[in-house]
Amino acid sequence: MNRPKRIVAVISAIALSLSLTACDPPMPEDLKIALAEQNVLCSPGSVELELPESKTDLGFVWADAMALGCPEMQLAVVDALAENSGLLISEGALLSSQSSFLKVPFSIDAAVLVVNIADAYEIYLSAQTILEIFSGEITNWNDPKILADNAGIDLPDLKILLPKQASPAAKASLAAWINSLTGSELDLTKISDATESEVKLATPTADGSIAIAAYSAATFSGSTIAAVLTEPGNIDSAILPATDTLYSASTQLVATAVGDDISLTLDPKLKPMAPEGSKEAAKPYQAIYTVYLNFVGEESELVRTAGRYLLRQESQGVISSGTMLPIPESVRILAVKIVEKGLPKASLPVSE
Repeated sequence: MNRPKRIVAVISAIALSLSLTACDPPMPEDLKIALAEQNVLCSPGSVELELPESKTDLGFVWADAMALGCPEMQLAVVDALAENSGLLISEGALLSSQSSFLKVPFSIDAAVLVVNIADAYEIYLSAQTILEIFSGEITNWNDPKILADNAGIDLPDLKILLPKQASPAAKASLAAWINSLTGSELDLTKISDATESEVKLATPTADGSIAIAAYSAATFSGSTIAAVLTEPGNIDSAILPATDTLYSASTQLVATAVGDDISLTLDPKLKPMAPEGSKEAAKPYQAIYTVYLNFVGEESELVRTAGRYLLRQESQGVISSGTMLPIPESVRILAVKIVEKGLPKASLPVSE
């Protein structure tokens, strides 16, 4: 993704906006937010941030940046919120002991299939093969259909071990994509909702295992991730989950806002868009899902302010350096408008 051009475009728009007069049309919301983000909104105090293991490094980057931009406001990265109050980045539901006063989309992750086969460092599975693996029709890694998907790759006579757990978000997004590719239902109801950590789900230890995991956790762990063939046995139809294929799918997301709730759904009929600087969009890996920023505990101006900081364009840019994707800019604008309700308005720069 070519972010420098995007930054130049924002700066150019800001320069243009400073020349507007009172007779000009209202300023676009995205430009207004870009202008406001030239100044950092701070609130004195410390806020805890809990996030999954594979994203912990991002938390420390944000904490360091906040220490420079807002010395009076600290972000403490923790394994678990001590007082059930603070910010929580998660794809799933909160604990029964937790409640949130707000939740907004924050980043994009994806469901991937991880395999553990000795000396197998790449593997291809067609959507139809995946369907038959999870239905129990295919039970061995040297099944003719799997071998046809993996021409030239030796696979052993080894029983396929299905996962016992997976996150609800990963199951739902994988099933939706496979359903759309095959026209048949991928039934994952026998797989329990996950209680284990995302990293453990992404690193199955038994030989012959296949697991449904988060792209971020599997990439963080260095696991072997299957590429999905949209056409059985056709290697040219392979889609490997990666930044470019996930980005393409993210451009097919449609946002719906009702009150303070924002939901994202993928419309496979939308034409994927290429990132700035690219002429062609990659094939979309459509098993993507939303990761949320939860504002845990009772209403708090401090927690809102810290959450608003994490939604700044430069904070979202940090996500691209990790194992997830930032939310689309249009969705970020919606999230910012919701989070900044009740907060002091950041002053806009004044032209001389």
